[in-house]
Amino acid sequence: MKFMIGNLKSNKFNLDFLREMLDKESRKRVFAFCAIFFMLFFTFVLNDSLTALGRIHPGIRITDVDVGGLTPGQASSRLTARLRPALKKPVQISYLENSWQVTPDQFNTKVSIPKSVARAYAVGREGGLIFRVQQRLACRLKARKIVLVYSADYKSISNFVNTIAETIDRNPVDAGIKIEDGKASITPSQIGIKLDKPEAFALIKTKLVSFASRNIEAPVTIMPVEITEENTRDALKAVNEMMNSPVTLKYAETNWLVDPEDIGGLIEFRKTSSNKAKKVLQLRAELDPEKVKPYVNELAKNVNVEPQSAEFHVDGEAVDIIPSKNGVKIDADAAFPKIKKVLFSNPPREVLLTTRTVAPERTTEEAKAMGIKERVSVFTTSYSAGNIPRVNNIHLLSKDLDGTIIAPGKIFSFNDTIGPRTAEKGYKEAPTIVQGELVPSVGGGVCQVATTLFNAVFFAGYPVTGRQNHSFYIDHYPAGRDATVSWGGPDFKFKNDTEAYLLIKTWCSSSTVTIGIYSTDYESDVSSEATDFTNFQPFATKTTDDANLPKGQQVTESGGIEGRDITVFRTVKRNGKVVRKDKFFSRYKPKQAVVRLGTKEEVPVDQAQTDGTQATQDTTATVN
Repeated sequence: MKFMIGNLKSNKFNLDFLREMLDKESRKRVFAFCAIFFMLFFTFVLNDSLTALGRIHPGIRITDVDVGGLTPGQASSRLTARLRPALKKPVQISYLENSWQVTPDQFNTKVSIPKSVARAYAVGREGGLIFRVQQRLACRLKARKIVLVYSADYKSISNFVNTIAETIDRNPVDAGIKIEDGKASITPSQIGIKLDKPEAFALIKTKLVSFASRNIEAPVTIMPVEITEENTRDALKAVNEMMNSPVTLKYAETNWLVDPEDIGGLIEFRKTSSNKAKKVLQLRAELDPEKVKPYVNELAKNVNVEPQSAEFHVDGEAVDIIPSKNGVKIDADAAFPKIKKVLFSNPPREVLLTTRTVAPERTTEEAKAMGIKERVSVFTTSYSAGNIPRVNNIHLLSKDLDGTIIAPGKIFSFNDTIGPRTAEKGYKEAPTIVQGELVPSVGGGVCQVATTLFNAVFFAGYPVTGRQNHSFYIDHYPAGRDATVSWGGPDFKFKNDTEAYLLIKTWCSSSTVTIGIYSTDYESDVSSEATDFTNFQPFATKTTDDANLPKGQQVTESGGIEGRDITVFRTVKRNGKVVRKDKFFSRYKPKQAVVRLGTKEEVPVDQAQTDGTQATQDTTATVN
């Protein structure tokens, strides 16, 4: 036993000794390997550094130009020599039979050779030692390409790409059905083409400074169609069935024949999904209600009787109501499903039409409930019958105003109701006050109607919410009770503050315009009082020379009017109770007078005779 234990201890000692001897040998080998590696590494680094001293490292290219081993100056020269002829060549973009050419100068392309060479020179010279060595080794194993540093007008390139897209881009066209002369056929589908603008932009931008090929195949994307010819077969079958024979529409003793060609014009086509999982679309043919209903109404227009709304007939102070009448029309809504059903039946194909009652826009009962039953106020102003264009405008505007109805609580606007006064509507040029002077303009005379309406509203007692007096005083209007209006300028407004509707009626003669307001008379009592004119302002006189008038003679072309102020007070009572007190202030500016002064010199009688004799003598001498 002791012997065995002793042997075991002896063997353990031998194993430990062997392991220690092996570890020492391994460490020596590792140390030797590391020493050799670092010696080779530093040798490579030293050799590479000496080789590339002041030069671009081998294996480096600027685009397609090899600049490895060259000094920056040599690299710049080589790059310049290759770049100059390359930049003169156009870049060509092609797509099928179309092609476009551009040159770098069109996009203001500028290459920076110094910056490009500097980038190449910096490879293997930036970062830590290990990183620089890795870069240098990588360049020796595989050439590294440096991109040229350059600039271009990117907006111009984008515009150029958009121009190309205008030619290339084509939306997909689905297969469809064409109906001509009562016959249906399938129209072929066509795939869509779309230029890949970002890719095209990048390619053009790169090729502008390319030394190699400068040709570009325009990058495009194919856009598939949604409906193919196969997916229109069922629709074509349905169309042929609907157009198989004519349809007869009947009402009472009247018949209308709808031929296959007309039926084709009433069909609509819709895309429908035939398989939700695969999202396959098919074309579906159906009768279009938005086409059928107007078609039936037009066909049966002689049968239809239009409804008549209740109207108000004014006779002096009284108002009569002309009763409303119901209308009768072919029921196109009811006809549609019948026509749709019969189109898929065998001949003869007939549809019996029915009628429906059409109510008027305003019934007799509704008209009675509006409260328009008597005259509330009336006012008349006069004008000269000699100014034909002005008379025309007054009559035209009165016609447009006639019959206006204002609901309870609503505000009437003169401009909104009449609209712009234009030559297209028939308005003529007539004198109009513009910046304090009378000048010809289209629509002159409308203020005559506005002033008449203002006075009718004034004595009816309605609240005036917008009114402006004329620039200067006009004596044929009631003092302080005039109103001026213009499109885009002053407006006349008033509010219907009663529970009844208001009806405005107008009458014109060759020299007067009358406006009446009809509604419910709430026993209104309107009184008014005006102050005397105050704050008179003298007018200026403008004198102009007239060579056609004898010297010293004066002719007044336009009389002046003094400026002045006036205030009109109004008190409105209803059922004996004061409901409103108003004050209407008017300030009229002075109107300038215009006088023409003659400058023509008169020739003395004796001198004129002498000149005449001399002229005769001279003439005689000349004749002789």
